[in-house]
Amino acid sequence: MAAASVILSAGPGSAGALATARSAPAGITSVPLAQNDADTQKVVDWWTPDRLKRASSYAPQTSAANPGSTPAPSATAAPSRAAAAKAPGKAPALSTAAAQASRTATAPATTTTVSGVVPPKAASKTVNSRNVNLPPTVGKVFFRNGTTEYWCSASSVHSKYGNVVATAGHCAYDVKNGKPVEYWIFIPSYADGKTPYGIYVGHTLYLNDTYSATGDFDFDYAFVTVHRGYKWDPDYDASGIQKKDVKGLPMYKRVGTGVLEKSVGGQGFAWNKGYTVAAYAFGYPAGPHPNGTRPFDGRTMESCLTRATKKISSPKWELNGGVMFRGCAFTAGASGGPWVIKYSQLRRIGYLNGVNSLTWDLDGDGRYDGVSSPYFDKATYLVYSYASRQKTA
Repeated sequence: MAAASVILSAGPGSAGALATARSAPAGITSVPLAQNDADTQKVVDWWTPDRLKRASSYAPQTSAANPGSTPAPSATAAPSRAAAAKAPGKAPALSTAAAQASRTATAPATTTTVSGVVPPKAASKTVNSRNVNLPPTVGKVFFRNGTTEYWCSASSVHSKYGNVVATAGHCAYDVKNGKPVEYWIFIPSYADGKTPYGIYVGHTLYLNDTYSATGDFDFDYAFVTVHRGYKWDPDYDASGIQKKDVKGLPMYKRVGTGVLEKSVGGQGFAWNKGYTVAAYAFGYPAGPHPNGTRPFDGRTMESCLTRATKKISSPKWELNGGVMFRGCAFTAGASGGPWVIKYSQLRRIGYLNGVNSLTWDLDGDGRYDGVSSPYFDKATYLVYSYASRQKTA
């Protein structure tokens, strides 16, 4: 059986990272990320234009599995790691509140057979981007866990205040250490280091209680509310020449880009649609296959299409009722990318119905040929619905 890496590397947890009672409903874990001005500014200051340029060359760190006769999964989360061994210096600590998880004591809401949809919302206009005909809602998530930078994939999803991002649970929460990742940002329509629609700092993370407590892959999804966006524009002097700092590096100025959904739109949301659906999967894969080959570099968005997903179970990975997307060769880095049903290539929107969670070598030939997602049921909807009603300052 092939080996797989499923845990994000992380530094020691904060001594103050204890569960505290908050107002999240039963079954939902609410985790502050960067809620106040001081913490938000620390995140902005960390992800400088120069750091983001280096981030475009990060390579996901994951153990290449040896092919075997039994299909075996590997976490696509595979956090991406800085290519250079010389990681940046220690990041400023966020406030204690940003490391505290709020968990309700009651059990997660039970699922029902009731299905439903929340309609998508298209952006009023889009800017020129290398991601032609691909959804501008999809982008990269960058964050720190311990002393290392990583990336995942994610998508804007429609909400009351236009401020919600959907991704995989392991792209935002370190179950092993019981705390959220830090310096979490979302860059929609990321392409080769470009940020055409801006950068959005995470405000609050919402998870299913079961995932935050156990890491169960049946609940490996997360919804993050974000602040208004910004981007770094070159700062020119009166002569039209870009300014430089004391080290001779180009200077930039921070320019606001507004509310996320107004810039890129938001995918709709669908739950309890069954295990067999036609869907597109999107993401930024970059890691190697088990045989060591690396067909993707993570610089641009990739997509897969299937006519029919199917149910998958794997006791080893605590996956009792996942959904399998066969024929998709995504590798590490694609984690958290959306599965979209009823996708319109003209409007570039559809309905979110899953997220990339685990990759699989189904035929044992040393190359991933499938990706699975948690099944989106009523429990998923309840987390999304609560997050979608939360305002960010």
